[in-house]
Amino acid sequence: MSGRLAVCTMTTFVALVSACTSPIEGTAAPSATTPEAAPLVGMSACLTLDKALTGQGFPAASLSTADPEHACSTLKHNVGTYGLTLQDGQTIEENIDHPDRTETGHVRERRAILERNLNGTELGCAVRMEVPPRSRAIAVVALATGTTEQACDAVRRLAESVELLLPKTG
Repeated sequence: MSGRLAVCTMTTFVALVSACTSPIEGTAAPSATTPEAAPLVGMSACLTLDKALTGQGFPAASLSTADPEHACSTLKHNVGTYGLTLQDGQTIEENIDHPDRTETGHVRERRAILERNLNGTELGCAVRMEVPPRSRAIAVVALATGTTEQACDAVRRLAESVELLLPKTG
């Protein structure tokens, strides 16, 4: 897969994850912006991704065109695209297109879901990590070459690094 395809895959994934919300019936009310209700407020996806990839030779992360308020990615030539989305008000279970391509588990003590073959590509994997009470961090890897298992191993390593930087809850 070329670097351009990896970027397109990442942009498409971020657009799908970011743009979809479940409708909720009832009366609209202002959302809470307290750290307890929205633990990711004020956290930069770009800075968090850069810290998680420190020392690995990736260029600085840049804002996603699909969701610049929540998502960033970085492309390393001949390696692939690594990305991070931070979303308050979304659970790790929401907006999964292919539940048959997922595995539940944990990143350290944090509930997580691994997604394989993002957007139909064998070289893309994501890890959705829970940030209680109702938030998530999604680490994404789209490799330039390799296998699905290599992409999933890479995203697991990225998720381990990102998890250390997430707010501790509970």
